Amino acid sequence: MTRITRRSVVASALSMAGLGAISSSSVSFAQGASDTLTLRLQARDLGSIDPALTKTGDDETIVLQVFNSLVNTKRGTMDIELAALQPELAERWEVSPDKKVWTFYLKPGVKWHQGYGEVSADDVKFSYERQLDPKLGGVHGASFKDIDTIEVVDPLTVRFVLKAPNSFFHASALTPGFGRYIVPRKAVEKLGAEFGRAPIGSGPFEFAEYRPQESIVLKANKDYFRGAPPTATLRFRYIPADNAATIAFIGKEIDQTSGPREPRWVDQIQKARSDAQISIMQPGSLQFLHFNMKIKPLDDVRVRQAIAYAVDRKVWKSVFGVVHGPLPTIVPEEFYGALKTADIPAELRYDYDPIKAKALLAEAGHPNGFSIEALSSERSDYKQNMLMVQDMLRKVGIDVKLKIMDHASYHAAIRKDEGTIDMLSTAIAPTAPAVINEFLHSAAAVGKPASLRNFSHYGEIGGSVDKLVDEAVGSTDVDRQLALLKEAQLQILRDMPVLPLQTQPLVSAIQGHVDLGYKPLSGFGQYEYATARRVAR
Repeated sequence: MTRITRRSVVASALSMAGLGAISSSSVSFAQGASDTLTLRLQARDLGSIDPALTKTGDDETIVLQVFNSLVNTKRGTMDIELAALQPELAERWEVSPDKKVWTFYLKPGVKWHQGYGEVSADDVKFSYERQLDPKLGGVHGASFKDIDTIEVVDPLTVRFVLKAPNSFFHASALTPGFGRYIVPRKAVEKLGAEFGRAPIGSGPFEFAEYRPQESIVLKANKDYFRGAPPTATLRFRYIPADNAATIAFIGKEIDQTSGPREPRWVDQIQKARSDAQISIMQPGSLQFLHFNMKIKPLDDVRVRQAIAYAVDRKVWKSVFGVVHGPLPTIVPEEFYGALKTADIPAELRYDYDPIKAKALLAEAGHPNGFSIEALSSERSDYKQNMLMVQDMLRKVGIDVKLKIMDHASYHAAIRKDEGTIDMLSTAIAPTAPAVINEFLHSAAAVGKPASLRNFSHYGEIGGSVDKLVDEAVGSTDVDRQLALLKEAQLQILRDMPVLPLQTQPLVSAIQGHVDLGYKPLSGFGQYEYATARRVAR
């Protein structure tokens, strides 16, 4: 098995810089630190742990331990109210009344791992401008499309000037997750592509070792600006099979695992490990289908609407029970700016109606239905949804030929625009603009520089709500803002570029002897382990 350590990855680069090679054996830790926590990753292998290139939640889990953002939400929550923001690398900030100029004052003396100096305003500027560089091939750049200029005021002060006022800039571009981390210019330029396998950050843990398809090891950062973590080592194991992970958890081989989001899995864990902590993060994942409108016959709105009528979404509640939440539109009703269910006209609810589905297919020139190939991840929340949809569509004459693949390969394929009906199960910041800009804005369409996750190509094909959402984001009139967001969501239902299925809480089991140091209530499904420790039971 190939073994990649800090020494093997950066020895030559460090020697060029006149620095000694560093490996896990040379890292010392705080006196009295616990030994190791072993944690599950669902993927088969690493994608990239360069924050600009992450594609899966598992990569994001590693990034969260290694890097910091400018600001953060209250630990364990997704409270993105501007007044509730917490300091991270920025110790304070100022926002102009029109929400167009955002100035951040960095905490002095924050050190990069492995002797790469201190975090500076130049690193912040570099981190964001790098995301917007098409040559990088980054996948999160559209989150930062509103940035006009970034100014280094002094070594510890950075100012963002936006193209237009944006009341949601902090939610889309500043808090942790999906590219919103600060990286060291010096390390990125020195290490090049290797930065994605052995990164340098400022976070509570630093990279130590990577074994392909086996594990990633992180070691506690003794110089962390908030104090060294109480746990010396985090060992993340790649265990793609839920059954294997469940057996490992019950046998105490691992300290944390996610599992199938099914009531019976929770019951199984609680019966086998009575002291296990069941963590349920709300509202969890948004689960929906993207229709790639570059592919015929999905370019026809009647076909997309027929699929919507053919899928009986009430079945999801009976199948998933307590780990099911309704998703009548792509924006969950709990999110800021969401269209309320009561405000959805009957004709846009797409209640189950296979007769109407067949009539729409006939009207679109497919009286006998059609056949289409589609990809699916093997991960349980993807695969089960796609199998349910496949079975329902078969009843109206649509034959979906599924090709099941590992999770990382699936995401790589759909980001290359190789999908047709693309299933997503993902968490996101809880605002309507965040959801729409990530999945349905034309700037986020796959294939574009710095694209996000618009796999339908909505905004390029089949309609657009770009102007409505852009105007809402720039408005300081709350009533006007909400009215624009409501109309955008109604238009999305008319155009049907995506079919919402459900929300699902993010469910994990944590051994009873582990104290995270905070209570996880909501989030993107990744846990922060900076304060995690073993406790006596």
